[in-house]
Amino acid sequence: MDDRKQVEFRYYDIPKGDTVFTLTGETWHKEYGEGRDKLHFHNYYEVGMCYAGEGEMTLGEQVFHFFPGCISLIPTTELHTTNTFGAKAGWEWMYFDLHEILNELYPDDEHLKENIRHLIEKQGKLLTPDMKIQKMSFLIKNIFSEMQNREYMYRDMINHFLLMLVVEIIRKLQNSDIPDRISRTIDIFPAIEFIRHHFDQPIRIFDLSRYCGMSESHFRKIFEKYMNMKPLDYVNFVRIQRACSLLRETDLNISEVSDRIGYESVSSFIRNFRRILGCTPHKWKLDEEYEKNKFLDYHVTALKGWLE
Repeated sequence: MDDRKQVEFRYYDIPKGDTVFTLTGETWHKEYGEGRDKLHFHNYYEVGMCYAGEGEMTLGEQVFHFFPGCISLIPTTELHTTNTFGAKAGWEWMYFDLHEILNELYPDDEHLKENIRHLIEKQGKLLTPDMKIQKMSFLIKNIFSEMQNREYMYRDMINHFLLMLVVEIIRKLQNSDIPDRISRTIDIFPAIEFIRHHFDQPIRIFDLSRYCGMSESHFRKIFEKYMNMKPLDYVNFVRIQRACSLLRETDLNISEVSDRIGYESVSSFIRNFRRILGCTPHKWKLDEEYEKNKFLDYHVTALKGWLE
């Protein structure tokens, strides 16, 4: 019997010219969940707001009860899922590049940006209405509204609200208690950051473990326990994510993309692309549904690590 938990990487594409991608409307008033063991993570920072129904949200190893007015804050590396157990609930979601927002807020202070990123990326959180989140709720609702109505200069309004939202997130997390389980996330965070910045270079597990101050065997154990995948599988996810951006935004051929993202051979790039997204890079780039901006969600099963 296979008692391992399943993990999916769900990729979203922020439309060119926008700073956020949103999921809103009646489509998202529905039954949620495939069980606590079906966890996933995204390529962007996720903020969600519940407006109807109730259920439970799993963030890492913790399970929270949600209800109308709750707000979820979920880093890119946080394994999570939402369940309503046959009932319906209404959520709206937004995704944005936290790194770009921090660069906008603090363009000349790398040390401050790093500290803030460690604060925000190290934990997911479910905020309830009693936690004084009125300002955050106001900003989130305005971003959703601007994205739905798309009135003149809506992008400028969204950028304004988004910057204020990130400041509110910083305030809220700065004043929150950090659960004991977060220590593992903090322990492997240097490796995650190194992969994100150096994915285009050869990466050895020994070097990742050294950045985290661990032995290689202990690092592998901690990384797989929290991330639910092997370190090199995470490297491949980051590389393929970057490949999608290059295929979308440039005229580079497959060989040039492969070289840009750190693969030693085109065959290795194509093999990993197919394993993660279910098709070849060439087919992904030419897919008609993608051209219509409908090819937005990839439900991709990662290699399963063991969770106790």
